[in-house]
Amino acid sequence: MFFPLLLLVCSVSTAELQVQSDNDILSHVRQTEGKVEEAESLTEQQTCTQDINAVLREMTALVAALKVEVQHLQKDNEAKQLAFSASLLASGQEYTGPFNTDITLIFRNVVTNIGNAYNPNTGLFIAPVRGVYHFDFHIYGGGSTTNPTSAVLVKNGEQICVSWTRQPAGGQKASNGVSLLLEIGDVVFLRMRANSRIYDNTDHHTTFSGHLLFTM
Repeated sequence: MFFPLLLLVCSVSTAELQVQSDNDILSHVRQTEGKVEEAESLTEQQTCTQDINAVLREMTALVAALKVEVQHLQKDNEAKQLAFSASLLASGQEYTGPFNTDITLIFRNVVTNIGNAYNPNTGLFIAPVRGVYHFDFHIYGGGSTTNPTSAVLVKNGEQICVSWTRQPAGGQKASNGVSLLLEIGDVVFLRMRANSRIYDNTDHHTTFSGHLLFTM
């Protein structure tokens, strides 16, 4: 009688232990699942943060590239704005020449000098960009049987075109103009020929002008 009772008690205790063990396993599984879900959520947050940082970096790089492009466009636009016009004398009235040699004419009274490519101290125009430029010049003088009114447009030391006139009396004026393809650094100026004379006063009869038509 005692032995069967003992077996019954042992069976009940074993069942209770099995139930407890199953409960512990289930609890552990649930805890593990919770940690896995938490880890997955954290991973998703980190991935999202990384994606946002990557997008921000791309946007920052794009903005920087756009700023550089805008600066280039501004510089290119500034380079395209080139024009000058000047008359021979800054004040007073007088003849220049005649001389026994050619001289460079320096047009000191600057009317317009957008881009500052013309130098009123040297009389030289120096091309800052490659392109096609147009130049024209008008020279005035008094009549003479021996001394004409004459000037030459020169590019890098090469004669391009001439303006020349001579009559025995009265005022006289000559003009010319040309379009030139210039490289960066090319020099254009006016040269008065030997034995010529040119007049100017506050009415600004004698002028030299030029402007950029388009870049190339």
